[in-house]
Amino acid sequence: MRPAAPLTVISDGASEREPAIAHAVRTPRDPPARFLKAGVHGVAVGEDLALIDLGADAYLCLPGGAPGIEGGDGTALRLSGPSAAAVAAAGLGADQASPTVRTPPGLPRRTVIHDTPPSLSLGDVLRGLGAVWDIRRALRGAGLHPILAVAPDHDVAVNRHAVAHAAQAFWRLAPWLPMEGECLVRSAMLMSYLRRAGLSADWVFGVRLWPFAAHCWVQIDDICLNDDIERLAAYTPIYCR
Repeated sequence: MRPAAPLTVISDGASEREPAIAHAVRTPRDPPARFLKAGVHGVAVGEDLALIDLGADAYLCLPGGAPGIEGGDGTALRLSGPSAAAVAAAGLGADQASPTVRTPPGLPRRTVIHDTPPSLSLGDVLRGLGAVWDIRRALRGAGLHPILAVAPDHDVAVNRHAVAHAAQAFWRLAPWLPMEGECLVRSAMLMSYLRRAGLSADWVFGVRLWPFAAHCWVQIDDICLNDDIERLAAYTPIYCR
């Protein structure tokens, strides 16, 4: 991804890491359960709760917050106790679950990037140049939303073989395209390329904690389209576009 912003730690006051909202959980009664507001997604990483706020382009962590998860995935996570209070105090909570939630897929088990790529056609080159145009325009916007908007809609009929073939063509073409970037840019370009080919795939964001790192990649079912699966093993999927 782009150089990730420092991980913001939200706390229940028991930790000395960053007890900035400790007052929110020191209450004589249990706080009401909360969902995550639209645009905020979370996942348990060990005993901690990791969050991504798409609107703020920020990652957050609630140490020890995983036991407060009552169920659900993504934005539909339902939090109780101190976890609910901490999320509410940080302005990330909601009374109801967002109606648009996609559960991230499991980590891929194989990749296409080491397969023999197909020969390129003029259409492949034109789609690649179109993807460069899309991403340069998206990067002029603020935050993640303009970049995420280059992805295809998920009501597109998906042919797994066609998607893998297109990704291999893009992988062969990418070194010659007039644009470079980290995983966010590379994945956005592939998603734009697939959209221009009438195809779709999952754009997955993952996170690890202590030390913190964020990453993203593109996959179809259990096949990664633009990365090595060994690299992805360290990450827990938190959001899927």
